[in-house]
Amino acid sequence: MIGSTNCTLRLSSPSVKSWEWQIWRLVARVLDSLLSSVPGTPATYSRQSDTSSKGSKSVAFGRMTFGEQANGRWTHSSPKTIGRPESWEFVDTQIWVPSRSECDRERKRPHVYVQLLNGALGESGPVRFSSIFFLAVASDLPETLRSRTADAVNAIAKLLKAKLRAYKIRPWSIPFGFGMRTDSIMDLVGPRHGEEPSLALFKEEWQDESVVSC
Repeated sequence: MIGSTNCTLRLSSPSVKSWEWQIWRLVARVLDSLLSSVPGTPATYSRQSDTSSKGSKSVAFGRMTFGEQANGRWTHSSPKTIGRPESWEFVDTQIWVPSRSECDRERKRPHVYVQLLNGALGESGPVRFSSIFFLAVASDLPETLRSRTADAVNAIAKLLKAKLRAYKIRPWSIPFGFGMRTDSIMDLVGPRHGEEPSLALFKEEWQDESVVSC
């Protein structure tokens, strides 16, 4: 899994829960033009807990691609899930192109990786942002995808009422030892709410694309 990756990060307004159907379906429409332009079939993975019974358990979604049918299975208050998500606690959703299993099997990074996280999960104090939206696009994809990616992340930032916008270029993961790798892109995101969103929340250096108030 070598090669550089263009990474963009958006922290949403506290009022925007991007895993809600009415919001994610708009985000998905923006993503669709990007995901459909790269080789491979998208695969979606969502982690959520069902707290309705004694002791929470993971919600099983089965195999999912990307599209309105798949998005309706994991988003909250969609036509497929209305009523049920009241007991669901959203953790994160990942979209891989090509699928995670294909990337693992062939030891390659995805062309496009999307992760949506619940930035308020486990927080008991004031919540300064709700969703964390992360997009990583392989740097060796055609030049035409760069402008398409930029347009997509700008549109998504508006939908999320983004409080922080950041960018960086880095490898998918960093080698160490013999044949091992660490600091995967999947492990980059995880800020907390002790102060207003800023780049100081992250352990790696990011470029500030503008901090806006909402």
